Amino acid sequence: MSMKLHRGGRSMVFKKQIGVLSAVLVASAMVAGCGEGKAGDADGAANPKTAENKPKEPVELKIVPYWLAMSDQEFEELLFRPLKAKYPHITIKVDRTDPVKLAAAGEFPDIYYVANVRYSTFKDLDIPYDMSAMVKNKANPIDLSSFAKPNIDWITELGSNGEIYGLPFDLNHYALFYNKDLFDKRGVPYPKDGMTWADMLELSRKLTFVDGGVQYRGFLPPNPNVFSGTKTMPVYDQTTKKALLNNAGYKSILELIKPFYEIPGMVVSGEFPIKGADFLQDRTVAMMGNWITDTASSMQTNNIQMNFDLVGMPSFQDLPGVTIHPGAKMMGISKTSKHKEDAYLAIQFFTSPAVQSQINRGGRLTALADENIRKDFAAGVDVLKGKNVQGALKVKPAKMIPPHAYNATIDNFFNATAADLAKGTKDINTLLREAQEAADKAIAEAEAAKKK
Repeated sequence: MSMKLHRGGRSMVFKKQIGVLSAVLVASAMVAGCGEGKAGDADGAANPKTAENKPKEPVELKIVPYWLAMSDQEFEELLFRPLKAKYPHITIKVDRTDPVKLAAAGEFPDIYYVANVRYSTFKDLDIPYDMSAMVKNKANPIDLSSFAKPNIDWITELGSNGEIYGLPFDLNHYALFYNKDLFDKRGVPYPKDGMTWADMLELSRKLTFVDGGVQYRGFLPPNPNVFSGTKTMPVYDQTTKKALLNNAGYKSILELIKPFYEIPGMVVSGEFPIKGADFLQDRTVAMMGNWITDTASSMQTNNIQMNFDLVGMPSFQDLPGVTIHPGAKMMGISKTSKHKEDAYLAIQFFTSPAVQSQINRGGRLTALADENIRKDFAAGVDVLKGKNVQGALKVKPAKMIPPHAYNATIDNFFNATAADLAKGTKDINTLLREAQEAADKAIAEAEAAKKK
């Protein structure tokens, strides 16, 4: 399976939908942005005496996207053009320069748009601006309870004293995709919503076989941190400045994964990553866990025609109906912005039901909790029409662990245990001890570098 599909939160480009969505958004924005004339004015003209109706000075904002994929065309047609219809004085441009370089040059854009898992990059640069007063402002308030949990809780907890450093923009969702043809070939019933990992293991055994000299496999486990992320397991101790890998919790994760690789035919001749074992291209894997947005995007971009469907991701016996965090992205204002009020208006508009409804239909799961919007998730995505998308969404996302710059580094060392685990060359205790030692060494080196 192509590992590039496992970078949580990568967004899709569905060109076929953009034109339709853009037209709807612009129309709704124009209606929302029209000022009502004074009662009795035949032409509906605004009262020129009110300060509110005075033309505003034109402003140009910049937005920096980080650790996500959104094309310039999508930015323009889904966000910028509708915003222009509502607020004619605001123009926004994308700046794809590395955030660290922008901060060092003192030229950081007005708005940052980042995958939550990489928020710490901006925190360490002292970029996020506290939006709490803006959110509570009676003139343009934002109801935080309108956003889906647990994502909004994670964001509000970034501030220790009620600060709000950003707002949710879109989510993703992890699900189990399956190849109907391979199930039909073996006469095995299709996967169902609500499965446990024990159920999944049995299915994988039934779908691992050889036919015509080709080795087929039931299921290749995703990276180990998908499993630990489902349990919201911390990876870093800020007091000791050490990783938290060598313990019973992480041992239980590897113990759950190992039996999948022990199925005869899963790992042949000690080969890992397993070549030719791919769900979408080679079609020698019956089931794949991955983000809905990313998988659909890959299928449409590569014109993949496949007899497939999806169900909710299997869950732990002691944590039923829960999968990994929602692959969330957020938008915030930079401290250095000279146009904070306008940046706020832009973010407020991007998180409004009008915009959220359209991006949701186009394949980006809304950050709002409104079920009337969520029920139409990916309704405009051809490859997902008629599929069990809503069933997959019934498995709820776990809450993300608190952000830290070392989380990704530690996750990388934990994920690296998969190769030796699959090949059986090292026992689990050794794998965790070595991962812990390697992570601690990397952290110590990073801390030492800060002092130079």
